[in-house]
Amino acid sequence: ELISYCDEEIKEKVRWLDSMGDEDPTPEQRDTYNESETLPEPTFIRCAVDADADDEEQLLGQEDSPLLHRAVPTDRGNVIYIGFLLLGLGTLLPWNFFITAQTYWEYKFRNTTIHNETVYGLERTHLQQLYTPMQVCFSQIPNFTFLFINALFGHKVRQRLRLVASLVMMIVFFSLTTILTKINTDCWQLGFFILTMIIIVLINSSGAIFQGGLFGVAGQFPEQYMTAVVAGQALGGVFASASRIISLSVGAKDDTSAFIYFLIAVMVMIVTLIAYLYMSKTNFYKHYTTHRSGEKEAMKGEEAIPSPGTSFKAQLAIFKEIWPLGVSVWAVFAVTLAAFPALCVKILSTSENRVWADLYFQPVITFLLFNVGDYVGRQVAGFIMWPKRGSRIVYILVTLRLVFIPLFLLCNHSTSSPIPSLFPHDGWYIFFMLLFSISNGYCSSLCMMYAPKMVTEDKAETASSMMAALLGLGLLTGALLSFAFALIT
Repeated sequence: ELISYCDEEIKEKVRWLDSMGDEDPTPEQRDTYNESETLPEPTFIRCAVDADADDEEQLLGQEDSPLLHRAVPTDRGNVIYIGFLLLGLGTLLPWNFFITAQTYWEYKFRNTTIHNETVYGLERTHLQQLYTPMQVCFSQIPNFTFLFINALFGHKVRQRLRLVASLVMMIVFFSLTTILTKINTDCWQLGFFILTMIIIVLINSSGAIFQGGLFGVAGQFPEQYMTAVVAGQALGGVFASASRIISLSVGAKDDTSAFIYFLIAVMVMIVTLIAYLYMSKTNFYKHYTTHRSGEKEAMKGEEAIPSPGTSFKAQLAIFKEIWPLGVSVWAVFAVTLAAFPALCVKILSTSENRVWADLYFQPVITFLLFNVGDYVGRQVAGFIMWPKRGSRIVYILVTLRLVFIPLFLLCNHSTSSPIPSLFPHDGWYIFFMLLFSISNGYCSSLCMMYAPKMVTEDKAETASSMMAALLGLGLLTGALLSFAFALIT
């Protein structure tokens, strides 16, 4: 009777394993069965056969009933891992592409009455001066707002709907930005500036919903899949920086290179959407995103809405478990955004090679090196995972990152800066940036991986969403601090 409740595909395996007695099958015996890759662990199957229950209703009614625990599917070819890597790349792609296309925005908001390109590059307009701080502000305020809303109410909306709808909106707004690169906006620069800020608000609001939902999903999987998400975010920065350097090296016009640049981003996000739609249909994905209470819906290929952590009291209890790591991830990104990019872009090269100093120094050192180091730090954290969960060393490492702000302030700035340049050589800035970026990726990844594992499995999505909201708060805090640090340099 019990065997009849098993899936058709494992019925034969149940009988085969039962005939083996108490001995586990040898590799040779598995080979003879010719299904070794999908063979469930014997203990999972045998418990369904040998379970001692008065009747089937009693057995099936138990929360930990062995019949409700299916064999864990495998991530064949690491398809789901690669999918999470790509989804992570898509979360910060708009932010990375907007901040690295600095020369395009300088061109759009230039003084149109001056036709000498070497002159308008020196005489900055008010819109050119306002763009970077306004872009940071209008990116991080909606980002934090919607990450916070997602943490509180995200569970009320189906997981798949949240991710797909927000990703589609990001594609739409980024496509609009791409189209605007080929439109002459010289006669309505102020209107274009306002329209750009509106697009930034909308695209970052959508991105926050997508990012919060993605962290919630990844928190339900083993820790290496959270590593894939955060590593993918760093790869987004590397991809954006490398694309910008290539566009500069080919010598294309600002509007043409920007069109190609943003078009690449749109294509990548479309691929990201396709990747999510595919991976959400796999058994491996469904196994981890469907709670045991929703097993019946999962059998039918549907996605159950998680019920744990829906009340304020339950959410508060979850926060009490993860708050040290939440404060840590807030501190990591507050320090990072306080210095990068607003403070770092003002650091000047002392090299006598003017092509390097004027054209490539900032794109390569400030943006590409930061993103490469950030990616390395996130990957290393996934492999080493030191310090262990609960260790106070994590909090010490996070606190030590405060030293980078005065170090960057003491690098080579313009002669009008009131702060002395104690570290003028490019080598000092490169060394500081390398440590700064690696520590950002390493510390943030540890916090994001450990937090969902501080609570029970059914509360992992809520915990991850809270961590994403605190990450957004850190970005907002750093963005506001960057105004002050930028002013004193």
